[in-house]
Amino acid sequence: MKKYLSLLLVISTLICFAGCGKSSEVGDVDVDLTTMSSTMVYSYVADMLANPSNYKGQLVRMKGDSNTTHGGTHSCIVYDALGCCTEGIEYLLPDDEDYPDDGKGITVVGTFATYTKGEGKYFVLIDAVIE
Repeated sequence: MKKYLSLLLVISTLICFAGCGKSSEVGDVDVDLTTMSSTMVYSYVADMLANPSNYKGQLVRMKGDSNTTHGGTHSCIVYDALGCCTEGIEYLLPDDEDYPDDGKGITVVGTFATYTKGEGKYFVLIDAVIE
């Protein structure tokens, strides 16, 4: 009886995990930050920026605030649990789409990539869409 109960528990757990993935308009995402607590999101984004090779080519969904830098790039900004520290990832929409106003809450999905400009290394979600 214990074998069957254990087997049932394992199967139930696997079914639960199989149903946890979210799909988006652009397909299944590899990294879904929208399902995490603010502390986890901030930590995950910090890890993405510290170890970008682990995430290159992965489809990422994140929720945050839209922000435009003085250089004209557009980023999705996330905050830590206290709201005092921020991290952000630039995103690129197709040419014909308008970018949201600064401070507007957005959910963006795109493929994680890096690029070099001058001496700096930058992080970007390419082929991004706003959900």
